[in-house]
Amino acid sequence: MTIRLLHLSDLHLDRVFAAMGCQGELARRRRQGLREALTGAGRLAMEQGCLAVTIGGDLYEHERAGVDTGRFLAETFASWQPMRVLISPGNHDALLPGSLYRRVEWPDNVTVFGATELEPVELTDGVTIWGLAHREPAWQGDPLAGSPATSGSGVHLALFHGAEIGTRPEGKSMHGPFHAERIRAAGFAAALCGHYHGRRLDTGSGLLYPGTPEPLSFDDEGGRGPVVVEISDSGDVQFIAHDTNRWSVFTVECDAEECGSAEAVIDEVTMHCESTGLGNPERTMIRVDLTGVIDSAISLDAFTVELSVRERLGLAAVKVRDRTAPYVDLETALVEESTRGAFVRAATAAAKDADLEDALVLEEALRYGLMALSGAEVGLR
Repeated sequence: MTIRLLHLSDLHLDRVFAAMGCQGELARRRRQGLREALTGAGRLAMEQGCLAVTIGGDLYEHERAGVDTGRFLAETFASWQPMRVLISPGNHDALLPGSLYRRVEWPDNVTVFGATELEPVELTDGVTIWGLAHREPAWQGDPLAGSPATSGSGVHLALFHGAEIGTRPEGKSMHGPFHAERIRAAGFAAALCGHYHGRRLDTGSGLLYPGTPEPLSFDDEGGRGPVVVEISDSGDVQFIAHDTNRWSVFTVECDAEECGSAEAVIDEVTMHCESTGLGNPERTMIRVDLTGVIDSAISLDAFTVELSVRERLGLAAVKVRDRTAPYVDLETALVEESTRGAFVRAATAAAKDADLEDALVLEEALRYGLMALSGAEVGLR
């Protein structure tokens, strides 16, 4: 008989989404979307006949999660009975004094692991889940450092929040560092992990990161959702990903070099945003990298472009990163006997002796100054 579990992680309930430019109603919709992702995962688990849902940490964000979130979780998990729920707290939802894990009265089907070393819970005859907890946000222990007693019969699965060192994304924090090679060496058929927001299914090493069920940043493109873990009669483990995300994010690059006006820039950005397909515009957020050398007389500000494109296409959000550069004929400008010429000479002279940080500031100053001198309305990038 095939045994199924559903694994998810990094839901980040109560996230503010400020880094994506979400405020007010949009931020509330995004947070509600995270709750809907959890309830949807439960429905999927029941449809798939799963014995349990495993959660690899960062279920919520400790600094923002309150009483209502605790009640929502307890009620949701109770509605999944008799299906088990096993939770391994991570760095954002660490098992701190005063955490929801300690304050909430959890239903009988919920197990929250509490030690920093792997501890076993028998899920059913022949299948054991070994889990642990981050008891502080900055925990640096190796989840696989110990030697659990996994030499007995049956299938043993590890459940934890940690950073696999060999595939760590650039800039990702090193909470719970471990090596994938240790999974099988420690006697586990698979490690059901959390922490990395990108999905990774590696049946060769037994490493599973489901990724975030909904996009939490503009880098979280593509299908997202929980992963069903299937354990066959012979003990083989398979991972089956399910794309259940209702929100989508895209990043497009738009070259505005041929645009002769702000309206032409808006038209060009609109066309590039439309090229993503716009399956559900009301739940689509697009980041636009605006590039090219443009006439400094064009009154270009990111907010106007964002607002115009969002309203044209009915999108949830548009975020413009203005990486354009003003067109300047330096040779001509440097010898001009004019205010413009004096300004360009002063800016370029200052840039020669500036460090990198100051040089970037001077580049911006040159941009805005040339716009103002051309008579254009100056807008922020």
